[in-house]
Amino acid sequence: MKVSFLAMNAYEGPAPGIEIWPAFPESCDPVIASQSIQHALDLSVHAEQLGFDWVSVSEHHYAPYMMTPNPVVFAGALTQVLKKARIALLGPLVPLVNPVRLAEELAMLDALSGGRLEVLFLRGTPNEHKTYDTKSADTRGMTQEGIDLVLKAWTEPQPFSWEGEHYQFSKVAVWPRPLQKPHPRVYGSGNSEESVLFAAQRGMGIAFSFAPPEVVKKWVQLFHDEANKCGWQPGPEHVIYRGIAFAGDSDDDAMAQMGAYFGQKAEEQALFQSQAMGGPPVVPLISQPYFVGGPSTLIERFEVLRDCGVGVVDMAFGVGTHDQKLSSLGVFAECVLPAVHRM
Repeated sequence: MKVSFLAMNAYEGPAPGIEIWPAFPESCDPVIASQSIQHALDLSVHAEQLGFDWVSVSEHHYAPYMMTPNPVVFAGALTQVLKKARIALLGPLVPLVNPVRLAEELAMLDALSGGRLEVLFLRGTPNEHKTYDTKSADTRGMTQEGIDLVLKAWTEPQPFSWEGEHYQFSKVAVWPRPLQKPHPRVYGSGNSEESVLFAAQRGMGIAFSFAPPEVVKKWVQLFHDEANKCGWQPGPEHVIYRGIAFAGDSDDDAMAQMGAYFGQKAEEQALFQSQAMGGPPVVPLISQPYFVGGPSTLIERFEVLRDCGVGVVDMAFGVGTHDQKLSSLGVFAECVLPAVHRM
């Protein structure tokens, strides 16, 4: 199995919780924001040095838990400081951007990284669709058509026009072309039957966030069945799983550190309770993260995912202070990562 470090870009000062969206800009101290982003870069480099296979970035808006409104910008910075790790956009939110511009920018990133790019195209949660007043009812169609357009823009050798339901372009001719041939590996959502079938029919991988293992196993089986009908065989590398992580010396140590951190954050967030709610849905494996515990517990949980068909695990070390994250990464790299790489 391969392991990815999610560069959270979380704001490290007092801020509203995930359930509050949009977070009021007055809560953001620009100095703290700048320091937080630099810490995310530093942690990304450290993760590569510790042996993580990928470093990933994701797109979120109007929120302190991930200050990455444009993951392409942060990924561009990563191409200049990471030397071996693959750089994964997990992912750009297709309905919020021009898909031709996205194809151009991602091809440029692939060139900047020396062909180390991985891409998960996502639809986004309902609150994200409100960022630029995109109609939620259109977002599934926009995502699927946008993916098809990006893939054609990467592979079509001649300029072409596009007349779709959601996008119309008289001329498309992407420069530069992706370094990887025919293009970087592409993933789609694995969170619904329609999305799984769409990905399998196009030779894409699938990805899950915060899903119970039994759900992952069901959708991975559907993915394999549909891919076989389409004449290809996915491997473990075609299935990504994301979870929140905190590694301690023992289960009790990990839970105690997490509890102390969340207690402190609860006191801070009481200051923001008058702000409007409306954030993304908080599923159980966000409020009670899957990858929390000592080394033996974490290894067992990786084994469960391996048996479900997962080959890449994207880990969000988003709990704790900067020093706690460094400590957690160190425990994970020393006591868990070698066992996971052998799976």
